[in-house]
Amino acid sequence: MEYREGALPQAIVISGAGTQEANGIYRASEKEYCNAPIYEHMELGADLKITREPHTNPKTGQTKHGWLLGQRKTPIYGAPTESLMVPSVGWKKFNGAPPVPTVKVHEQLVDVFYTLADDAKCTGDTAGEKDEWQAACEAYTSGIDALKRSGERFGDAFKNRAALLLSRRANAHAKMQDWKAAFRDAIAALELVRSLASAEVTALEAAKQLGCKDDTAAARILEEVGFGRVLDPGAPLVLRCVERWIDEVLAVVKAGGDMASLPAATHQQADRYLDGVDEQTRQEVIKRYLPDANKPLGGTGIIHNAEECLTLMKKWEEVLASRDFQLKRAALWDRTGLSYPVRLREQKILVAETVTGVLQPLGFAPGRPGLSRAVKQMQVYWSKDRDCARKALELEELADVSLADLE
Repeated sequence: MEYREGALPQAIVISGAGTQEANGIYRASEKEYCNAPIYEHMELGADLKITREPHTNPKTGQTKHGWLLGQRKTPIYGAPTESLMVPSVGWKKFNGAPPVPTVKVHEQLVDVFYTLADDAKCTGDTAGEKDEWQAACEAYTSGIDALKRSGERFGDAFKNRAALLLSRRANAHAKMQDWKAAFRDAIAALELVRSLASAEVTALEAAKQLGCKDDTAAARILEEVGFGRVLDPGAPLVLRCVERWIDEVLAVVKAGGDMASLPAATHQQADRYLDGVDEQTRQEVIKRYLPDANKPLGGTGIIHNAEECLTLMKKWEEVLASRDFQLKRAALWDRTGLSYPVRLREQKILVAETVTGVLQPLGFAPGRPGLSRAVKQMQVYWSKDRDCARKALELEELADVSLADLE
């Protein structure tokens, strides 16, 4: 491999060693010895190191160097060389078991994981050619896991590999008729590379299998994809947020709701922390330690169409026109010493508390978070339905605050 002038490799991959523990990825640490980096095993840490070591001939006094792969200070394999770079050939057995390892040197750590991802794609493609779809799916998953471990999140090299692996895995899931997993992976692939035709084909078919009646409805869902809003930008290969969004979108589809106002995706820190665990374990952890983490901030309520919007606003009208609310509103305006921003904030809180009893049974969170979610969905119908727009104006008079400000 060619290196930039003055650059030293940042990662070493050891494979095929007779001493099994020695196999794995070694990363250059911040420590140096003999003018070269000390490489430590990524999983076993300092117990396994690759270091450049000096050896002085007692007769001549001449010092020569070589690279040693050691386990707890015991040399198991080594290669004599004066090079400051770990050699890929010339390794010999010391205290390790035969055979000696295959050594691959990488300029950057990310190159290791990109190579693993590329190899996994090839393995999956080979399995797919034999119609071994479960094996193909497992291979693509191992490639995706390698990209997760790379530490990369952006850039064409990362996004193109990730999108291709996700698209291939989506197709494998489709072949096994796991349509929800196929839809999830295809959506994620299109979020990364919107022009990926193979992913779009799978996504459209999966959408129809999951309840979309025709191509138009399926295509409407895909109009929301490719803008970086569905995937978590800080963890683009953690797909729980995609699954949650799909569940909400399909709920709209199955309820015959208005496809013009699909729900927005939500991203949660718990998704990152619990990535890779099975769903049962995930739910147990969340229930015990993070009871609110699996709930979107504003709840799960969805207003599916203009008719539902108008019905909900009529319920708001009843509680906002009530004597109790109007007395509280008047008392707020009679309070002295309040600046306009503070008065407006208190008015919003009062409205949120008043309509909570109407919103909560529909799945909206109590207080201002639930009110904000509801208003955001209502705005779609205020702009295109005359009855909803008229009722919004009537509610503003009752609430004494702009409804748009409640979002």
